[in-house]
Amino acid sequence: MSASSKFDILAVLVTMAAFSSTALASNSNVGNQCAWNPSGPLGLLAQCRAAYNPTTTSGASNWGPWTQRPVCVGPKANRGPAYCAFVKEDFRGEAGLLVLTSPEIAAGDHSFVEDFDPRWTGDTGRRPRPAASDAPPFEVKEIPGKGLGAVATAAIRAGDVVLREHPALLQLAEPAEALDRTQAIWVLEEGFVRLPRRDQQRIFDLSRSTGGHVLEDIVRTNTFGATFNDVAHFGLFSRVARINHACKPNAITRYSPRTLELEVVAYKNIQPGEEVSISYSMLNMLSDDRKRTLQEWGFNCTCALCGSPAADIAASDARRARLQQILARLTDETATEPSSAAAIGELTAEMDGVVEREGLAAQAGEFYGMVARAYARAGEAGAGARYARMAVEGMERFAGYDDERTAAARGLLGELGKVGGA
Repeated sequence: MSASSKFDILAVLVTMAAFSSTALASNSNVGNQCAWNPSGPLGLLAQCRAAYNPTTTSGASNWGPWTQRPVCVGPKANRGPAYCAFVKEDFRGEAGLLVLTSPEIAAGDHSFVEDFDPRWTGDTGRRPRPAASDAPPFEVKEIPGKGLGAVATAAIRAGDVVLREHPALLQLAEPAEALDRTQAIWVLEEGFVRLPRRDQQRIFDLSRSTGGHVLEDIVRTNTFGATFNDVAHFGLFSRVARINHACKPNAITRYSPRTLELEVVAYKNIQPGEEVSISYSMLNMLSDDRKRTLQEWGFNCTCALCGSPAADIAASDARRARLQQILARLTDETATEPSSAAAIGELTAEMDGVVEREGLAAQAGEFYGMVARAYARAGEAGAGARYARMAVEGMERFAGYDDERTAAARGLLGELGKVGGA
């Protein structure tokens, strides 16, 4: 990632998950029972741990699965939960993981960080794992005008997994309001120095852009929206952070909340010598909105789309503005139109044309969900179910099999399929 890159822009645009975790209290000598999974080894009955208490918990047996004693601060005036650094030095047997979060969140499902076979910790039958090379098919090298970037070293086909990476760091997106910046930085520093030296180095080598505290700058510059135990966090993926932004990228990212992995997947065919790019902003934004969003973080985009002639940018903006109008009509439950299958069909055909022209296929799954609901409101359950199925296919491909939006699309398909006979 170049010095001006702002990977956390996506995180700003992602809707934050509700902070709904509650503390898990200990219960005599038996711990709190988690859901039993008979597919585990010998019918493993997992136990949820009590939330780590920095004032009463001692002994390594009470830190698990973390490999070092957590370091915590409490918000001033004791308003809200504590904020702690949890470290696992051998996460997935690959590298260190630093999680900056509350004890209540960290006490959730430990299968996220335990070194269990994923087949023991949940149903993965609907989530096939596409292959990814141990050695990514790109090299990080200097790119004129951009700093470091990822350049393909071999032909990459659309749909190929270019890179799969676990986070080096996860940081709670919305810590307690009473937690001040000084406390947050202290916890970040204390957690960082507890990571293995090699992991400290790969974090420290990443780009900075906002000035101020070095570690805080690195985290702000290089993190991506993620979740941990169903709560919004920022994730730092050091290899993904080397991939630069383009408003019309040739790759997309998808995050798995179950495995904590971020995948980079080819969006188009990529030729050897071509730079691999992803988008740090929502794909369907207009040029002024993209520019304003990126410049807030000191990033001036010079991609092919932003460098196009003014007339071409204006034409692109006009198509994208029309797309927003179409989506608004499709989702307006109070509107008298579209009220017929014919009207919805016309809007959908126009929408498909813009998606194709503007390279927005990664968002098509969400758009088809809107079409499905519009058909359902018009009493066309069969057509609604057909587009709901297309929504599921698009979301599985571009958002991931276990993304909450994919789950919502499956729910919509189930609902409409019963009515429409799909």
